Amino acid sequence: MKLQDNYDVGIYCRLSRDDHNGTLESMSIANQRQVLVDYVTEKGWTLRDCYIDDGYTGTNFDRPDFKRMIHDAEIGKIDCIITKDLSRLGRNYVEAGYYTEEYFIEHDIRFIAINDGIDTMHDNNDIAAFHHVLNEFYPKQVSKKVRQVKKKSAEQGKFMGSQAPYGYMKSPEDKHILIIDEDAAIVVRRLFNEFANGDSARMIADKLNSEGVSTPRFYHYEKLGKTNPLTEEKNVWGSATILQLLRNQVYIGNMVQGKRQVVSFKTKKMRQVSPENWIVVENTHVPLVDKSLWERVQEKLGKHHKKIRRTKNENVGLFSGIVKCSDCNMPLAYMRKHLKDREKGVYRCSRYNNNGSGACSSHYIDEEYISAFVLDDIRNYAQLAVEKREELAEKLYRALKKTNSSEISTLKSKVKSIENRLFEINDRIKNLYEDKCLGKIPEDVALSLMQNFTSEKTELETKLPALKNKLVNMDETVGNINEWLNMISAYENITELDREIVCGLVESVTVFEKDRSTTPVTQEVKIEYRFIKNLLQNEKEDIA
Repeated sequence: MKLQDNYDVGIYCRLSRDDHNGTLESMSIANQRQVLVDYVTEKGWTLRDCYIDDGYTGTNFDRPDFKRMIHDAEIGKIDCIITKDLSRLGRNYVEAGYYTEEYFIEHDIRFIAINDGIDTMHDNNDIAAFHHVLNEFYPKQVSKKVRQVKKKSAEQGKFMGSQAPYGYMKSPEDKHILIIDEDAAIVVRRLFNEFANGDSARMIADKLNSEGVSTPRFYHYEKLGKTNPLTEEKNVWGSATILQLLRNQVYIGNMVQGKRQVVSFKTKKMRQVSPENWIVVENTHVPLVDKSLWERVQEKLGKHHKKIRRTKNENVGLFSGIVKCSDCNMPLAYMRKHLKDREKGVYRCSRYNNNGSGACSSHYIDEEYISAFVLDDIRNYAQLAVEKREELAEKLYRALKKTNSSEISTLKSKVKSIENRLFEINDRIKNLYEDKCLGKIPEDVALSLMQNFTSEKTELETKLPALKNKLVNMDETVGNINEWLNMISAYENITELDREIVCGLVESVTVFEKDRSTTPVTQEVKIEYRFIKNLLQNEKEDIA
């Protein structure tokens, strides 16, 4: 990076709820901007644009004006970026470190954090790494304290959710107390009574849909006078929604919370918590149904659960988990159909089963038809593998190599990045230990930094083997072609399929809706094989 007399500068300001002292003038956007403008003016440089992300967390870089700034830097509009301090750039030390130590330097962009004395034009920026770690440490501690407070409140029976359960609303006097929402409560009580009296969840859902009753999500936004932001979602009740409500203890006055938790303070991604770790506090609010009705419903739900999970002879379908819907990509549900003289297996779209015709069509198909179709396809390819093996193998080699090359390149790049980061962490841990021993930094700071580096190292060392293994598997996929050809060749004279053969050879079977405009009625089915996916789709015709 060359020293210049003048720079085209972009100044970057950020403030979020993470910064609890953000109400102070020294932290305000206006103050940040003024400090940066004064700095640029003093230097005599050219201020090209001001980029502001007000209300965006620093724990990730998914911010609109930050992205706009990076775009402007890449097209040459700016060649210098200035922030008041490093924490304004970001509080995720891995990503922030990537920009200050790699990206800005590689793209010949000068970066300056005024208060922290960081300037990528110079080589004395080693302290930046410690700034990044400490900047991340702050929101991590804040997040930990917030979680502890929320957990304590939940254990006291206070409602901590953002949206009250269907049938309730938050009390205007205290948002942590649930009170009955009579309009929705009528529907909830109806669900329990009708299910207890013999109606199935599907029947109840159909009645609600025919009457135009809004689903819980649509009802919530209607009360707010807003439109459901999930524009693709349909206002259609499904049996899954009914069953979920019938199992919720909130309707007998119990507060059940802590069912999900955030994976990390750096992300909004959630994960499910096992039921034994849920926070359950009894009798926290007025129930909508009495205990006797609740118990009748739960008893029926238990029987229903056992019934839908197993067929009469305790067997799964030949293609269960493999056959899927062409329109919604959901699995087709397997069931046994009773005829006068026998039973037969059939498949139907699970989304249609759950939500009815408003969600998808049935994609109904007999297991006998799929079995005959797949059996014939396997025999045809087995015959080609025996009679024209070299020609088929050559086509598969070319197709697989073309398909895998891009993904292999991406995986290799990720592996290299992790290995470089591990090398860097090991070096920093060593230097950190030496600085602690020499008294250059306090022991408590050193221990905190060491813990963060060690934690990241463990996480990366856990990810690396999986990526390498996937890379090896992809490199070996081409070599697996001969093995696949040998395997399918063995089925040239097969007369019947079983579950083992299907799972061993077939990745998926996609079923399309029947075309009733033709005579006779036709139905399209597509097969993807393991190892080679749908690469054989056009090879049979080309080779035969």
